[in-house]
Amino acid sequence: MKNMRITILLTLVLFTFFTSCSNGPSDNFNEASLSGNTDNNLLFDNEDTQLLVSTDSIRIFGEVVEEQYVSLGELQLRSVIVKEVLPEEGQRVFKGTFRYDGYSLEDLLGDIELEKKSGFDPITDLYVKVHSSDSSYSVISWAEIFFPVHHNLQIIATRVARHVPVKTPEVQYALPSESRLVVSNDLLTCRNISNPVSIEICSCQGEFPEEEMDELYWPTLSIVGFGDEDIILEELPDNLTKRESDMIFYGRGRGIHAVNPFEGKYLSEFLELYITPDAESLRTGIITASAPDGYRSAFSLSEIMNRNDRLETLIMDTNNYERAGRFSLIVSGDFFSDRAMKALSRLVLIKE
Repeated sequence: MKNMRITILLTLVLFTFFTSCSNGPSDNFNEASLSGNTDNNLLFDNEDTQLLVSTDSIRIFGEVVEEQYVSLGELQLRSVIVKEVLPEEGQRVFKGTFRYDGYSLEDLLGDIELEKKSGFDPITDLYVKVHSSDSSYSVISWAEIFFPVHHNLQIIATRVARHVPVKTPEVQYALPSESRLVVSNDLLTCRNISNPVSIEICSCQGEFPEEEMDELYWPTLSIVGFGDEDIILEELPDNLTKRESDMIFYGRGRGIHAVNPFEGKYLSEFLELYITPDAESLRTGIITASAPDGYRSAFSLSEIMNRNDRLETLIMDTNNYERAGRFSLIVSGDFFSDRAMKALSRLVLIKE
């Protein structure tokens, strides 16, 4: 009996020891980082970190099997750095440079079981609306979260620290006080909204007729919702600059497709012929790209026309890949090629 008691006691001691040494996710995983440190090579922890008022969990709803609340404290804390700039009265106004710490949308949504309403099996037509407590929201495509070359770019921030220029320490831009959706690869930070409380998962709705096609070729491209009238093109305008995208073209299904550069025009520069995005459209606009065989992909307007990383989407009307045409898309910002579009026939801007 005595030996049994000793064994049980030893087991409890070992369990307590290894539990205390674990590195599980915690909002308090590094309390020391709340104080600035000027004695290292890191450039974004020189100022004190401020905790933001935030909710403990995020509601996930929409096209899901079951609505649920995901606890933030159970996720890994991640960091992004952002130069915040907003359009105001026709001018770009700088709001400061910050490091935000928080929880990525990829981690938040990674285990959510989907129940799509669009009747389209691929996930390329999905997007999310991140809702604030004040009923505003920002739109982010599903592929922005799960397909990108660089991951964890969108976070629900619960901590913030300024970056203060060494030569102008008196410059102190205002810090937010509430939690914040931060989309770190946006040029104009219109999608950064305060106090996000829920994420709604959506799929692109509408008519997507499936044509019988002997080959993936369609002669025209329809531009819908970008102006007062719809436009039908047989070729891209000559006044657009020729561009090149040097990428490895790799899909989730078939794997490698191509390793050579693609030539075309930037989709952002093409769409600038038809629209000048304002803050609201950058925050809430969704583009649906579709082909006559019913395949479609969702893009936020911001990821096409408001990037700070220059990973531009390419539109082509000559020398298309794999004998596709006449128009096609190449998405340089995606690791996987699934949103690339053969026989592109429609680009539709949805303003919700």
